[in-house]
Amino acid sequence: MHSTYPVGSFNRSAPSASAAAWFGVLGFLAIAGFLLLPYIGLGGDGQNFYYTGISAATTWAVIAGAQRVRRPRRLPWLLLAAGQFFYTMGDIAYWVSHAIYNSDAFPAPADLFYLLQYPLVGAALVLLVRRRTPSWDTATLLDAAILALGLGMLWWVYLIGPLATDVDGSESLASTLVSIAYPVMDLIVLATAIRLAVGAGSRSTAFRLLMASLLAMLAADLLYGLQTANDTYRDGGLPDILWLTEYVLLGAAALHPSMRTMDQRAKVALPNVTAGRVLMLSLAALLPLVVLYARYVSAQHAGAPIVLLCGVSLFALVITRMWMVLGIQQRLAIVDDLTGLKARGVLLSHLDLEVERGQQQRHNVGFILLDVDQFKLIEQIHGQPGGHEVLVDLAHRLVRLCGNAAVLGRVGDNMFAAVLPGYNNAHLMQAAARVREVVEMEKFAIGDQEDVRVTVSIGVAGLHHDGATSTELLEHAELALRRAKSAGRNRVYSTAGPVELRP
Repeated sequence: MHSTYPVGSFNRSAPSASAAAWFGVLGFLAIAGFLLLPYIGLGGDGQNFYYTGISAATTWAVIAGAQRVRRPRRLPWLLLAAGQFFYTMGDIAYWVSHAIYNSDAFPAPADLFYLLQYPLVGAALVLLVRRRTPSWDTATLLDAAILALGLGMLWWVYLIGPLATDVDGSESLASTLVSIAYPVMDLIVLATAIRLAVGAGSRSTAFRLLMASLLAMLAADLLYGLQTANDTYRDGGLPDILWLTEYVLLGAAALHPSMRTMDQRAKVALPNVTAGRVLMLSLAALLPLVVLYARYVSAQHAGAPIVLLCGVSLFALVITRMWMVLGIQQRLAIVDDLTGLKARGVLLSHLDLEVERGQQQRHNVGFILLDVDQFKLIEQIHGQPGGHEVLVDLAHRLVRLCGNAAVLGRVGDNMFAAVLPGYNNAHLMQAAARVREVVEMEKFAIGDQEDVRVTVSIGVAGLHHDGATSTELLEHAELALRRAKSAGRNRVYSTAGPVELRP
């Protein structure tokens, strides 16, 4: 008998996530130990040495994780490892300058190492974005630009601007430039991270850990900058805890087995607009007004031109984004956005047209309804992105199998239809049987699994055989499809009964 979906796709054994779990547990225990050191007389130099050890362990973890990825796909992780290495070197240089030379000079050699980390991390994120994005995604790029511009404005007004304005001239040029370099680099990493976060691609455990580590790093840098400006920073404080948290999360991400597919190209883009995304974009667009009001209340007018410029730019970006949404909605009325096939209404209009033409010219018209078997199970196992991959791949195969004369459409969540002009009843049955057989034989790739089997059930109906109108054809095809499902799935049925492929 024909087999159904859960076949040989789950035999492949994935690497255990225990390494990532152990690194995370031990890492957070190490952070707890870091906080306890001053209470046992090992603060100061002891904490700095301990801190550097955690940083070095993270470098090792990222390098070890990169070795588990095939050579052509290692580069993003090697860049992250290099960035963490320079961070570790910066920690060592910081410890040496304070513990051995008792120097508080700024800028110091440690700053060179710290600053070298940012372009490496940024390059790694850009690579991940390029590899994960299925095509040039202008909509997501605009979304990222809106969010980055809104947050960047805050960065400028409350951090970069004050650092750039050396009111009393007490800071040297080098000190001012290095102080500004940190938040500027943070802003570049933030913009790239936002683009990665809102773009296409799987949201695996490793992906979430990496994003959390970036968030911890940016929060630590921001807090450190604010505390330094107010002369309230002390070793062992909250910024150091956040940096250590960043290290642990990055190491766990690199050791988690899902990191192997983090750069895998998505087959489909994310849904164009979601409620959460609209809320985020709306809040970002409102930020300039909030900042202007806050500055007005506090009688601080510095930076107002920058805020106004950001506000105008955000307005222009949001209008552009809404214009794109309107265009996409108009397109969705014609084309299914996921698969690129005809939308339901357009396909049924084609069916009406071909049936009318067939009646007038006395030629045949075939109609096929195809449903993916156990599609809910596919989504339960592989998630919604995995289900989308199956639908897109199946759509491509239907185009190849049905030929240029067919009009194909997606008429339901996991249901497709084909209008086949000129197909008599015998040709129609064999074409449908051939589609079912090829779909069953050709395996599908979902994520990193390349041996997933998918089956379909098909109902067929033909003009002059099952009905004289498009409504009758649709009803007979739906009835035949229900019979194919009831008979055990992975079958082709007409109203007359089962259809088998002739040798």
